[in-house]
Amino acid sequence: MTRIKELKRQLEVALEVIEALDADLAAGRLDVEEHSRQRAERERQAGQLFVSLRRAQREALERRTQQPPATAEPRAAWLRNPLALAAAAVLLVVVGLGGGLAVGRWFGGSRGAGAPAGAASPAPAGVPSAIMTEIELQALRQAAAREDAPTPSLLQLAHAALDQGRLDEARRVYERVLGREPRNVEAITHVGGVLFQEGRVDDALAKVEEALRIDPRYIHAHWDRTQYLFYGKRDFPAAVKAAEAFLAVAPQGPDADNVRKLMAEARQRAGKGAPLQPPAR
Repeated sequence: MTRIKELKRQLEVALEVIEALDADLAAGRLDVEEHSRQRAERERQAGQLFVSLRRAQREALERRTQQPPATAEPRAAWLRNPLALAAAAVLLVVVGLGGGLAVGRWFGGSRGAGAPAGAASPAPAGVPSAIMTEIELQALRQAAAREDAPTPSLLQLAHAALDQGRLDEARRVYERVLGREPRNVEAITHVGGVLFQEGRVDDALAKVEEALRIDPRYIHAHWDRTQYLFYGKRDFPAAVKAAEAFLAVAPQGPDADNVRKLMAEARQRAGKGAPLQPPAR
């Protein structure tokens, strides 16, 4: 079984456990306090699996799309020199990778982030458009240590930390961006990603809504809202509405195709009756 299939299986199992907990609460087999405790734990697990799945899908996509041609010339000697690579990576970060390329994200690169709101992105939603090497990561950290580090570099470092599960680091860097730019929708939305990985689904949704109040066409926030409602809340009617809002902004492209599939599944599950949502914690 491939890693992607295994992660999908584990995620589905985690979500089925959440639905079973809701059913136990509705039937009186579980009290509210114990239900809340167990559900919070399972939500954290599901959030971590969801992010791991997105990362595995991204890496598989990069392997397929970035294979060098069979007839490609051998790499120049300087490309095989680690010191030269490190110097080049630092230089690229300092200049902001050409004024924004460093932030090639979609929830899931970042969909719509680093591109005009509503524009389709070729990478899976909510993930970086390229796999970051250790040299590039170290270069970003060195650049971010400067007081005048460019915002795109800070965002890229925070995204990498989020994707790798380093939640405290990701939160610190996003908050640093928001200290400069309180209405930065990319940072606000991705703080929601941190909260989602922590199992704080309602708080994650609140961040998404905050971003959409600032920019109603910010596609990454629309994507995350759809995913959180489907995978986190299991609120299938609401996930359908969120998917429709996403498609109103980005009706074409791979992301739109993925959202349509999720919307079809949400409609099917909503027709069978959505699971009881627990009381607010």
